[in-house]
Amino acid sequence: MSITFTEDIGKVDRDELNALYGVKSGAYELFENSFIAVVAIGEKVAGAVRVLSEGVETALLTDLRVAEGYDDTLKEALVHEAEKKLAGRRVMVFGSRDDLGLFEELGYGRCKNAWTYYRSGMSESDFLPAGYRFENEFAAAREKEASAVQAGQQTSDLQTVNRQTSDRNGISIEYRVGYENTTFEDINTVLTKAFGGRPHDVNRTKAAFSNSSYSVTAYDGKKLVGVARAVADAGSPEHERGYATILNVAVDPGYQGLSIGKNLVLKLSGIIDTRVIVLNTHPGAVGFYNKLKEYRRNKYVFEKFLKHAEADIPAPDRNSAKETDAKSKAGEKKAPDWAGAMFTPKGYRYPDEY
Repeated sequence: MSITFTEDIGKVDRDELNALYGVKSGAYELFENSFIAVVAIGEKVAGAVRVLSEGVETALLTDLRVAEGYDDTLKEALVHEAEKKLAGRRVMVFGSRDDLGLFEELGYGRCKNAWTYYRSGMSESDFLPAGYRFENEFAAAREKEASAVQAGQQTSDLQTVNRQTSDRNGISIEYRVGYENTTFEDINTVLTKAFGGRPHDVNRTKAAFSNSSYSVTAYDGKKLVGVARAVADAGSPEHERGYATILNVAVDPGYQGLSIGKNLVLKLSGIIDTRVIVLNTHPGAVGFYNKLKEYRRNKYVFEKFLKHAEADIPAPDRNSAKETDAKSKAGEKKAPDWAGAMFTPKGYRYPDEY
């Protein structure tokens, strides 16, 4: 039987699509309001996948499913159809154990640094234990602690989310929902400072924040010192399958260590009205997120850069470790193993997955 693909949800039978995900799922409305929705149709709806995105930098692919009688061949075709519209973006996948091999074969890296806001009823098998670190993360943590001691710094306990005043010099931080009365130039400055001075284009920043569903800002008086945003499904009580992804959590380096990042993440999480909230972060922030008891390290988030030239870091390179070892032996300075820091090796399995 031939399969056709459509992105026009108006051509899809509402009851058939809802039945694919569960009659009471409300899936049709979620697909209808997604950035991209691809539905495969045979005699009836055979499978579907959808994407959340602000249309600028990132995308979250989720809800990949096929009807009984279809296999990974159709799933792969659905993903490829969605990817056609996502060039130039960092694409994350909120997947499952069942699709682990599929996304590995499609070139997605299995993320080490993805967290999910944990809600009761979620499967424990989808998460790593609290505080979990991969082997190559222990050395980085020790180096960071040693540097802090050498600089005479002390690591303080994280403050509660409702506390507005820091313990450093009586600085009072005000948190605001949204970015009203905040210029995109100021947001861009915080992003640039927080991410190592890497220039951010203000027009892209404006588009990314304008097209996001939620945002939170942090102020010291009139000075913007922190931002965070999220792209999400429109929430409502029946949308227990809705998704959101938190992005651009950034704090002015001069204000780091005051729990501002924690407060931004938790305040943003508290106003997002979806079932699943996921975030993926830089390897250097592992220790920070491991301290957030509200978030758990997720085993089934994947990522791929569809246009490497615009990516923040290189795409997953399964041979990177071999290449850097070869350069080291040749007398060259060993480059950071970004792939090793971001992704597990292809074929990597946890003990409960064998």
